[in-house]
Amino acid sequence: MNTVPSDFTSMSFREPGRIETMMTRLATATVASGYYKRLVRDIGLQGNERVMDFGSGSGMASRYIAERLTDGEGHLTCVDVSKVWMEVTKKRTKAFSNVDFKLGEITSLDIENGSYDVIIISFVLHDVDEHERQAMVNEIANKLKSGGRIVIREPTRSDHGMDPTDLRTVMMGAGLTESEGKRVGSRFDAVYRK
Repeated sequence: MNTVPSDFTSMSFREPGRIETMMTRLATATVASGYYKRLVRDIGLQGNERVMDFGSGSGMASRYIAERLTDGEGHLTCVDVSKVWMEVTKKRTKAFSNVDFKLGEITSLDIENGSYDVIIISFVLHDVDEHERQAMVNEIANKLKSGGRIVIREPTRSDHGMDPTDLRTVMMGAGLTESEGKRVGSRFDAVYRK
């Protein structure tokens, strides 16, 4: 039913089904809406930044990021491996002219190095095979401007998450420095700088 596109060979990936997509869209628009608003608020965007939403998923964070960016000055790039979620994100951000979309793995996308002030990663890295994480994070870090920051939130549950020590290891392995990091319930919130 759901197949892996041929250009997504290194990641364990499956497109979400119709019911999963519908339920996630409903949950992010209602119950989780406040979470995404707080996430974007806490980033402290000024409005003129170039921002990447890595693993944009349902596009809820992307919508709130686009609202904070000044048209003509700020810009948002939504990156995801899922055609289904990319279409959902496009619908959620259709009112904004300062948003573009990149479908595929970050390691093979045509994105200029050193082009983003802020990269947001929310609940994505724990789903990436641990043997692929370092290469992926290295490539994400390459896209960041000198002095730029990566804002990351990852779950820490043992059954579905990532230990903060492992997260710190891959981020620092990419040459990034942690400027903030704390456990918040069953997740880890951090900011890394290049």
